[in-house]
Amino acid sequence: MEIQSKLFGKIEYSEENIIRFAEGLIGIPGKKNFILIENEDFKPFGYLQSVDDPSFILIVINPLLVEKDYRFDIHKGDLEALDIKDENDFSMLAVVVFAKRIEDITVNLRAPVLFNIHTKKALQVILQTDDYSAEEPLIRPLPAAPATANTDGADIFKKK
Repeated sequence: MEIQSKLFGKIEYSEENIIRFAEGLIGIPGKKNFILIENEDFKPFGYLQSVDDPSFILIVINPLLVEKDYRFDIHKGDLEALDIKDENDFSMLAVVVFAKRIEDITVNLRAPVLFNIHTKKALQVILQTDDYSAEEPLIRPLPAAPATANTDGADIFKKK
């Protein structure tokens, strides 16, 4: 099988590579079939390329690369729908929204994409927590430096 991607040109793929969203993505119900494209030059990002609409591509990232303590409960019904038996059966992705300024790039940690790595069944879930937002900054400010004992800074320039 092949598609003509707007970004990648001609892409050949096989049926078993299609990640299938039975319900579609949140807000995009008509696009249900995707392939994950990982490009060494663009890591750690990947692309979810729609095979239903070759002009539609989402940029994704592993949410653990954005938030190392990213944790949430998965509803039992979602696990069953995806045929997930244990934590080694699935992968998760977060959608990235690029911007002109790097500090304005955001990641949707509130609605991750989960998919069974064996069956390729997929689902986007909305987390029932306020711990994460749909617009988490990709680049976070560094923590403030600890204050020093010498607060005016002038003493270091005085001659002895």
